[in-house]
Amino acid sequence: MKRSLRMLKWVLFSAVLSALSGTAVKANTASAATCNTNDVQAAINSASEGDTVMIPAGTCTWASGVTISGKGIILKGAGSGRIVAYDNGTETLTVGTGTKTVNVAGFSPGFSGSTFAAGTVLRIFENAARSNWMQGTVSSYSGGVLTMNITGTGGSGSAHRWLISTVPSTVFINNSSSTLFAVTEDSTFHTNLGGFKIQAGSGSGKGVDFIGGGGQAIILQNCWIEQGGGDSVHTGVNRGVVSNCSFDSSGFSMAPLAVHLQPYDETAWATTSYFGANDTTGQHNFYVETSDFHAYLNSTDNDEGARSVFRYNLFDNAGFGTHGADTGPMGQRYFEYYNNTGVFNGYSDLSTFPMNWWMFVRGGTFVVHDNALPTLQSQDYGTKGDINMTVMNLQRSAGPNPCWGAGTTNGARYISPRQVGSGRVTGTGVAGNGQSTYSAGSYGWSTTEYVGDSEPAYIWGNSRQPLGNIAISDYSSSGTDACTGSTYDTSANYIKLNRDYFNGSTPKPGYTPYTYPHPLVLGQSSGNVPAPPAGLSASVQ
Repeated sequence: MKRSLRMLKWVLFSAVLSALSGTAVKANTASAATCNTNDVQAAINSASEGDTVMIPAGTCTWASGVTISGKGIILKGAGSGRIVAYDNGTETLTVGTGTKTVNVAGFSPGFSGSTFAAGTVLRIFENAARSNWMQGTVSSYSGGVLTMNITGTGGSGSAHRWLISTVPSTVFINNSSSTLFAVTEDSTFHTNLGGFKIQAGSGSGKGVDFIGGGGQAIILQNCWIEQGGGDSVHTGVNRGVVSNCSFDSSGFSMAPLAVHLQPYDETAWATTSYFGANDTTGQHNFYVETSDFHAYLNSTDNDEGARSVFRYNLFDNAGFGTHGADTGPMGQRYFEYYNNTGVFNGYSDLSTFPMNWWMFVRGGTFVVHDNALPTLQSQDYGTKGDINMTVMNLQRSAGPNPCWGAGTTNGARYISPRQVGSGRVTGTGVAGNGQSTYSAGSYGWSTTEYVGDSEPAYIWGNSRQPLGNIAISDYSSSGTDACTGSTYDTSANYIKLNRDYFNGSTPKPGYTPYTYPHPLVLGQSSGNVPAPPAGLSASVQ
């Protein structure tokens, strides 16, 4: 009898544990024979729900990708390597062997000087020109000065912007025209992948694609993706986590993107916001945290109903972009951008990266708080706006609401559908033409779209408060799809301070950030929270 009771208790405990983890208690490990595509796919195919797939160390060229669908698994490479630090942007280093010293200005989130233990193998490479590199071992690190014994090099020349990385173990060279990792959500298990580097090759395929359908958020963590011919990360769903990943472009990139959000989520504009702690499950927004971005005009594009959270990241000469309901049917819903650190290097020799903004916002709403963002100022390009906001519909003939308010002035047709400062609060919004919906029929959609109502953006608590350079811009009249033949209003009449956005010391009412780090990230706990990005830096020569 006692034995039967003990067995019953074990069965009940196992059932509870299984319910909490979303999969069977027992999980197995399947090992890929090599890092080649066919071997990795074979290991994925052999795995069952909740199993772990291990990919060995090696460098493999992929001419096609793999798919994870129909089950949730954990996929791990032997190590991604990471971009761990950056130099001060003022010294000039020349590619060559022997003793080299680097003045380290700051670290990617989660890293510190302890990474530079004597004997560690590191690679130093030019920011936005990764073919120029030096590799060797650490001789010493003290007082911010890293001394290296360089034994291998690639490329040539001198430059004054350098990145420092550890060396990856599992590397996939992207020579594919299709996505390397096409991952479909599972219905019971959070698929988790990482521990590898995707190296840019000749391919145009995406790096990792988050595909919706199962309802359980996908997690990508501990990765390094070099920008190639396709988006590094693409998501077609409004949930998921990217954590502890490095993204770098070579050269300075306008497109493709490090993170491209295209969920085409019509419910995003049909429901109120899941800002901050209102996302009670952590699965109503797409989270990008504790990661680093290098040399992008727009490292992101939030579009088509996207709800995103970018936090505790390093944006090294890297901007942040969004879409409105202008060239597409929906436009982004909102974003949160907080506790990020920006690095900008300005020069007078035409080598400044053409950073036009920290953020470019074309529609929807947002919160931007507690970031360390230096002024974008250089002799090469002058001073640029921190946040550039626009209503492109006013002067652009593309999209579902082209040439909005033609022939009017002074904001006579405010609001424009889904413009900056709009969202979903009451659900009773009316655009300046008296309509509460607009047609997306030109995109083949049979439904009508809600125009939005007032949900102002809030900017507060940043390193410069208020954030000083807010730019309100208009679509260029020289654009190939610019409106012609009439007079057109300007964005400044549609985006107004203390109506559509607030900039100062006032937080968004009722807002509390969601718990950090994200609870779905493996290996994280409340007692192991990475520090905010270190080393705020802006160098001007």
